[in-house]
Formats: sequence, C-alpha cells, structure tokens
Amino acid sequence: MDDIVIVEYDRKWVELFEQEAIYLRSLLGEASILRIEHFGSTAIPGMPAKPIIDMLVEIPSFDRAQQEALPKLVDTGYEYLWRSDRPPGHMMFVKRLPDGKRTHHIHMAIAGHTLWERLYFRNYLCSHPEEATRYAQLKRDLAQKFPGDREAYTNGKSEYVNLITTKAKLDTINS
Repeated sequence: MDDIVIVEYDRKWVELFEQEAIYLRSLLGEASILRIEHFGSTAIPGMPAKPIIDMLVEIPSFDRAQQEALPKLVDTGYEYLWRSDRPPGHMMFVKRLPDGKRTHHIHMAIAGHTLWERLYFRNYLCSHPEEATRYAQLKRDLAQKFPGDREAYTNGKSEYVNLITTKAKLDTINS
C-alpha cells in the first residue's frame, strides 16, 4: 500500500501533465483521445498534494478504449484498474517509476460521465483561494490521520468535495 504523503505545490506538475498528455496522444492517437484534462490537487496552483498527476481522458467509447488503449498502455507498463465506484465505471491506469512510486493516475471516461464533474471542483478552488486553503488543511489532517490508508483518506475528503462540487455546479448554472 502506498503511504499518503502531502507535499507543497510544485510548478513542475503542470509540465508533467503536459508531457504525459503529449505521450498519450502519440501512443493512442487523436481518434482514441477526444480531450485530456489535468484535475485533482496537482491542477490547482498553490495546492499541496500527493505528487501524483491526475489526468482525465475523454474516450469515444469503452469498447474502443478496451480494444485500442488498454493493450497499448499495459504493454508500455501502466497498471490497469476498472473503477466501478462512479457508475457506469471508468478505466484507470497507474504509471509508476521503476521504484514503484506512483507518478500519474490516468482516468478514462466517456463524455457525460460523473467523473467530469470533478472539473467544477478544480475550477472552483482555482478561483476561491479561501476554499482552497480549507481543502489544503483537510488534506493535511487526513494524511496525518490515515497515513497508510488511501481509501480512508479519500473517503474523508468526499463530503467536502461533493459539497464544493455541487456549489460550483450551481454557481455555473446561475451565472
């Protein structure tokens, strides 16, 4: 199990995202990737985070991704996980360094999947520094409380993330 380690924001995270996006597009082709977004804490300037780049990749269909993307990514060393926690599920790939340390989480989902709502959360925290500060403190507290339990750490953030996501969606609709 990977320990939860929160580090201060690193500007290199944007570059690491961009490099991986270029690599994925070259490996999988433009027809297999409709859009790539940087999300999660590493996408929020100034936000302390686990130093793992979260990427959200829009795919045309799960069938196509399973036929084309899955074998290419697994053959080049990515770990594949099917995530059923957000219906209808999504494909997730973990990229690691040779020492086993995670560097990227690549989530693949079709347009309209609930995972895309995480962009509301990202955008809201980018434009509301007071909420970003609250979230940073929550993350630090949870990492200290659950240093070796990734699931408990994530579950501890869920209520806050859902609350802010809902608020951000309403703000977007009402503006």
